[in-house]
Amino acid sequence: MKTARAEKSKAWGRLLRLGISVGLILVLVFFLVDLEETWERLKNADPLFLALMLLWLTADRFLMSWKWTLLLRCRGMAISQGEALRAYYLGTLAGSFLPTTLGADALRAAAVSGPRRPSELVAASVVMERALGLVASALAGLGALLLLTRLAIAGMPDRLGMTTALTVGLAALTVLALLLSLSRFSGRLLEALDRKLADRGKLAGWLSKFFGAYHQYRRHPGVLWSFLVLSLLEQAAPILANWLAARALHYDLSLLASAAVTPVAIALARLPVWFSAFGVVEGLFVFFFGLVGIGATQAFLLGLATNVSSIVISLPGLYFYFTGGLRGQGRQDPPA
Repeated sequence: MKTARAEKSKAWGRLLRLGISVGLILVLVFFLVDLEETWERLKNADPLFLALMLLWLTADRFLMSWKWTLLLRCRGMAISQGEALRAYYLGTLAGSFLPTTLGADALRAAAVSGPRRPSELVAASVVMERALGLVASALAGLGALLLLTRLAIAGMPDRLGMTTALTVGLAALTVLALLLSLSRFSGRLLEALDRKLADRGKLAGWLSKFFGAYHQYRRHPGVLWSFLVLSLLEQAAPILANWLAARALHYDLSLLASAAVTPVAIALARLPVWFSAFGVVEGLFVFFFGLVGIGATQAFLLGLATNVSSIVISLPGLYFYFTGGLRGQGRQDPPA
């Protein structure tokens, strides 16, 4: 009974997210976007620049999977670049298309877990990856916002007050949360938690090991700093992708303007308060690109290109899925 109710709740949740995305898209299309211009831009899009954008984002996917191997290997878990890339593609694919109840990150962790890579250690690496990625995104958004205040057209900087406060708060909270989670104080709390969870069942034991595995990353500051620096450099990926998309759609968008807007919009789009990326990303792009003089139709198309390209570059996951399934061929240890 509980399982049926949970599945029904998830189904309603998916419908709600879909409804909100469709509603946001319709509001933008009917009230802000010029449909005739949209069709003309899409019809005359330059395929060369679109291909370059997809290749650039695919290269970024390779970098993301390679960074993850750093977090796994420093904890003694050997993994090849190919296996990490495969898990990344399957996770993205599952999150976008497949009818799985596992989240994308959970499935990615399960895809590489095994006797030599305990699931609690792999899960801790995924959480650390997301934590450092969020810090990098928040810091990049803050830097972009400072640039945006200089590039915004007359009268527009006054509209950035709340956004500035939100971005500063997001950056401060993410950095503080990361430092606290790796502090000696949190270590003492984990020791107390471990004593309470002892002999409380299999799940409690797994959670205890997971928290301990996460906290052990404080012993690898060099790897964490390297990962953070690479994540900051990786923020250039969507900046250049937007510039290439603008060139494909024959828009005049400078790299500087893309650098001032894209990290802010992407950082805010990743906040957990949103139901879905579609509609939200386009709306944020319309607002922020409007600050540098980009029209609503142009900004909407750039946001749409961001969402569609993220789906297109996940399609290689279909090959991995049909040739090995979600766990891969030859893997006999079940996911935790």
